[in-house]
Amino acid sequence: MKPFVVAAAVVLLALGALGCSQKEAAPQTVKLTVSDKGFVPAEITVKKGVPVTLLVTREVEATCATELVIEGQGIHKPLPLGQEVVITFTPDKKGEIRYSCPMDMLSGSIRVQ
Repeated sequence: MKPFVVAAAVVLLALGALGCSQKEAAPQTVKLTVSDKGFVPAEITVKKGVPVTLLVTREVEATCATELVIEGQGIHKPLPLGQEVVITFTPDKKGEIRYSCPMDMLSGSIRVQ
């Protein structure tokens, strides 16, 4: 009977450790606005391999930032005035991801750690 108890304890410990190691990090959510100053905030930091959700609201009509472009991620999203736009992607490598308006006049960066 003793070997069975030991074996059961080993299995439970292994399953517990496996469950802990597979927990996913919480999604990263960042609010961005397009104001008369451009993208605010212009620089953000996120973690590699963890989904990022950008909540982008264009607050001004007179701007070239009527769309958000993230070339390395294949993202080109229209930004209707006064409407929150949800953009989700997962950065797969460390470094900097640049985002901009379609004319590349207003920009910002996402630092991936």
